[in-house]
Amino acid sequence: MRLKDIAEKAGVSISTVSKFLSGKCSVSPSTQERIRQAMASLGYEKQQTWRKNKGLKVVGVIIPDIENPFFSSLVKSLEFLLFRYGYFLLLCNTENNPDLEESFIRYLSQNKARGIILVPSTSEKKPRMLDFPIPLLLLDRNIEGVMLPTVSTNHYQGGKIATSYLIRKGRRRIAFLGGRKGVNVYQERFQGYREGLEENGLEVDANLVIEGDFSFQGGYQAVEVLLEKKEPFDAIFAANDLVALGAIERLKEEGIRVPQDVAVIGFDDIWLSRLSHPRLTTVRQPVYELCKEAVTMLFDLINKGVRPSSKILEPQLVIRESC
Repeated sequence: MRLKDIAEKAGVSISTVSKFLSGKCSVSPSTQERIRQAMASLGYEKQQTWRKNKGLKVVGVIIPDIENPFFSSLVKSLEFLLFRYGYFLLLCNTENNPDLEESFIRYLSQNKARGIILVPSTSEKKPRMLDFPIPLLLLDRNIEGVMLPTVSTNHYQGGKIATSYLIRKGRRRIAFLGGRKGVNVYQERFQGYREGLEENGLEVDANLVIEGDFSFQGGYQAVEVLLEKKEPFDAIFAANDLVALGAIERLKEEGIRVPQDVAVIGFDDIWLSRLSHPRLTTVRQPVYELCKEAVTMLFDLINKGVRPSSKILEPQLVIRESC
């Protein structure tokens, strides 16, 4: 693809396209948009252009699971925000594999990405990842022992809000269906759950705490484990919405009514939570606000070399029909 083709499609000069791609000279926002549209319609290869034009502004975004709608929403908001400032987003999906995550960081560093926004696959300390050659910011999750600017939700407070609400609704045997222990959001939401119980004179029953993963199948299987234990329960706080939806599916198969017999609360407020039957009560993460803070902080790192302070945003309880 030649610059001439893009220029003709956008109705601008070749030099204007060249300035846009180099990022060294100012091009008006309206002209930038015309060039981007022309590039998209011509099937312009971003990666090839990036390698040939070191000035092209690329930010790598690394996530653990693109199939999880929460992470898809993060990517959508990040791409929108970065694109407004003339940056391209290069997406890397790790499938929760820490080794692949490190490979992506090296690849982005070697290929002149301006910065990286990372949702870690695990919060466990990674000695090989302590020396980051380019600006890097953590989103949603942290890494133990690594002092990097982080933007996240108050997961602890979200867990406490969810548990306290279930107790106010008269529930006393509240199960916690969690994710992998190596992820700090699981630990923090569980601590909020514990605190919510204790503040209301209740104790954590280990028989009602089921580990798993942050997936629909994980929630489905966690309820199977609960049923096999034959321990009574009248509510479920799930570590995320996918787990909650999987739990509801298994409860329905067993003839257990939601919310009459068992109330269910999730976490994240993914779009699927509004389509379930019953519609899912959940703790909403402020996705757009998280991404806006992340992009702003990353630009401070890239443009000013200033390490910004980490930020924690507050969640919100969204009451629907599953409680």
